[in-house]
Amino acid sequence: MRVPSLAALAAPAALGVLFSLPLPAAAQPAAPAAAMQPAQPTQPGRLVLPDFSGLAQKASEAVNISLDPSMLGIANAFLSADPRSSDNDVKSLVNGIQGIYVRSYSFNRAGAYSKADIDSVRAQLTNPAWVALVSTHDSAQNADIYIRRRGDRTEGMAIITTEPRQFTIVNIVGNIDLAKLASLQGKFGIPSVSSLGQSSADR
Repeated sequence: MRVPSLAALAAPAALGVLFSLPLPAAAQPAAPAAAMQPAQPTQPGRLVLPDFSGLAQKASEAVNISLDPSMLGIANAFLSADPRSSDNDVKSLVNGIQGIYVRSYSFNRAGAYSKADIDSVRAQLTNPAWVALVSTHDSAQNADIYIRRRGDRTEGMAIITTEPRQFTIVNIVGNIDLAKLASLQGKFGIPSVSSLGQSSADR
């Protein structure tokens, strides 16, 4: 199962697409391992993520990245100062972004994380301001890509992918140029979207 690339999603015709397949019923794999963090500063495209720190010791691989505006400013300064850097799309994208938050964990066994923790994030995307670009679900993997828009302005993006032994949550906050968004794949901890639609056995 493959998810369309970010470049394809940026096409105007794709922005109105809403794939909505029912989420198959599944038993809870474990008791909730993550508590919701305290309320964070209000940003329209910002999601409140659970505290997954308790999963780090159980995970075979863990990625926890939180880049707020000040950290992104530093990153952009390095990009601008590097004469060898040709990532002009990345530089212009970072100028409009207010935050990048990535949580990604892989485990050696199924059921090591709580589905309820992921559902607490998905529940925030039921707000009408969030629009589903892609929603694909089967017994092996669930993958969702949402954007939040106000008029012609994009305020945020969310990517959630889960399978029995791993999950990834990406939240990009700010005014995002969808036509250039593909250039962020593989940078700042953001995975390649083309790989999100493949199960770990296929990669």
